[in-house]
Amino acid sequence: MNKNLFYETGRVRLMVVACGLMLLSACATDPGVNPESLVEERATTRWELYFSGDLAGAYEYLSPGYRTSVSSLQYQRSLLLKRVAWTSAEYVGKTCEKTTCKVKFDVSFTVSGAVPGIKSYKATQIIEESWVLIDGQWYLVPE
Repeated sequence: MNKNLFYETGRVRLMVVACGLMLLSACATDPGVNPESLVEERATTRWELYFSGDLAGAYEYLSPGYRTSVSSLQYQRSLLLKRVAWTSAEYVGKTCEKTTCKVKFDVSFTVSGAVPGIKSYKATQIIEESWVLIDGQWYLVPE
């Protein structure tokens, strides 16, 4: 076998593999998607999970740091034992830095047994949630 032919075949193989890897990496990233546009979707989905009763699913949207110190069961229990029950949440807007976003929601809630003589109190309020971008994914940082 000719030594030059073997050398050229090896170079061609290397170039084919390199081109294939570049194409695969291009498929893995979507340059048209702005990470900030995803925070609204994640924040809204977390509220939807809460309202559907999937508290374990909503827990997965909390920051990894928070989840290392509070278990899913502790989180669920804390929500269920509160006097405040959120009844709806409507996305209002966001302000973002490079890896953080403040996301605003107009939430409706009911407070049970807050004032003697009043069974429950219903109200709405604008709240601001802190979200952080970690490894390409947005997470809520609970207060």
